[in-house]
Amino acid sequence: MKILKKAIKKALAVLGYELHSSSGERDIFINFSNLAQAYEQRLNELGIFIVANEIRSKLLVRLTGTQPAEAYFIVHALAECKDVSGVVCEFGVAQGETSALIANEIQSGNKILHLFDSFEGLSKPTKEDQLKDDIFSLGSIEAYTGTMSCPEEMVRTRLKAISFPPQRFVIHKGLIDQLISDDVSLPKAVSFAYVDFDFYEPIKLTLNFLHQTTSTGAIIIVDDYDFFSTGVKTAVDEFLEEKNASELIYECMVSNKRYGCFAVLKRKG
Repeated sequence: MKILKKAIKKALAVLGYELHSSSGERDIFINFSNLAQAYEQRLNELGIFIVANEIRSKLLVRLTGTQPAEAYFIVHALAECKDVSGVVCEFGVAQGETSALIANEIQSGNKILHLFDSFEGLSKPTKEDQLKDDIFSLGSIEAYTGTMSCPEEMVRTRLKAISFPPQRFVIHKGLIDQLISDDVSLPKAVSFAYVDFDFYEPIKLTLNFLHQTTSTGAIIIVDDYDFFSTGVKTAVDEFLEEKNASELIYECMVSNKRYGCFAVLKRKG
């Protein structure tokens, strides 16, 4: 319930409004749902077409690590990439709330969802990872190793709850360096990817993998850019500097921090 109220307050604050107490939980959800519908209508008026979806609002209020504003960037990117060849991926699944949001957005199509996670929590940080925001007050970046772990079954439960067909998703369990090296079921073409690995090394490996599997029009969203660990921003900035050295391959948009901390990379060539 606290998560729901926090999400509504953040969404309203962006528009300059303030939430006051209501008569019950259902009223709060109706407020959020109405706000979401009004936001979608405004986006459509601006030419950013988002198809109405009854389940979306319920999934939005469940998100714990992704603000509603960032979630709408995911929703819009998936709509924009629907005709781009390739599967949809999420790197760093955790409890599967964002996985369910992504799955719901591609439910009416035929794209396969590939989910990557060790399900053992965060990997070990490297020297590029300096603690920028001590979100759990642990005192050091090393102390975060193994935190945020969630069981694989939790993700499957989230997808089952929205009736997403089991034949349309693949779970890749393990550390990304091992998976890239050994997993024979890796996708060959990717149209959209959401990357939420928190640390420098797994993000840099993932971006290089995606560079080999994406084509013009594909979109990559990297979460926690310039937040928590400095390694995320470093990995993204290095990747863009390398790939855009001779020509513009990736167009990058970094969010205003009041909407969340993330970077959107759109492949141009």
